Amino acid sequence: MTGPQPTGVLMLSAVATRLGGPDTGEEQRQVDRMIREARYRDGLALHTAQAVQGEDILGHLLDHEPTVLHFSGHASDTGLRVLTPDGGDAPLVTEGLGDLLAAAGKQVRLVVLNACATDPIAQDLAEVTGCAIGYPAQVSDRTAITFATQFYRCVGAGMPVGPAYEAARAVIRMYGADENELPVLRQSPAVNMDALHLLHPAFLPPPPAQGRIPDPTAFLARRTGTKRYTVLATGTTDSETDLRAELADRNMNVQWIQVEETTERG
Repeated sequence: MTGPQPTGVLMLSAVATRLGGPDTGEEQRQVDRMIREARYRDGLALHTAQAVQGEDILGHLLDHEPTVLHFSGHASDTGLRVLTPDGGDAPLVTEGLGDLLAAAGKQVRLVVLNACATDPIAQDLAEVTGCAIGYPAQVSDRTAITFATQFYRCVGAGMPVGPAYEAARAVIRMYGADENELPVLRQSPAVNMDALHLLHPAFLPPPPAQGRIPDPTAFLARRTGTKRYTVLATGTTDSETDLRAELADRNMNVQWIQVEETTERG
């Protein structure tokens, strides 16, 4: 039986070399390093592809079944731009990309569009995947790469999407990014960003134990000569009566011993 699989991050880049553009290779390199150094790095798996054309996207979705779809490159008013066979680029129709994600990318829960003027595209894709991140205007190479690396650092530390986004956004603000360079997180009304974890729970530490330590009525003691035996029964109540009932409900075999009152310290 196979165990839980790590969260897949699929990074696609499409930059027409002759047209110039962002250094997507450096972005992939830094994100890869950040994930490999993350606290819960075993919970993330990075898959990358360069020089992506439109028809490549379906194959990558089927092969890797990513939870996060990350795109870096160019965008225009009509959609993300991908490469063409002649070495140029052409826009993807956003509605069609949304249809593709709905048909073959149902496991995608977050889209990160690390490219200029992608906020309108993020708004449309968030309706399909639940949440998406895009930029309202132009963004520098350095700012885009810094945001991406810090965001995945936070995800790899076990933070939910909302706090991870806010923390990464704060970092680029510290470096002087203005309001127009700050990415925007879009979400559907049904998604709670503060509770959306991208990592499988199996890769995260267990939650702290629930319940309170009862008051002294839950300590069962017996004095025999100079020996004293004590059992601490931990439940969700401070009442001895309720604690008895709770233990009985758990089918626990408990021998209740009369506690001898004493002022001695153990």
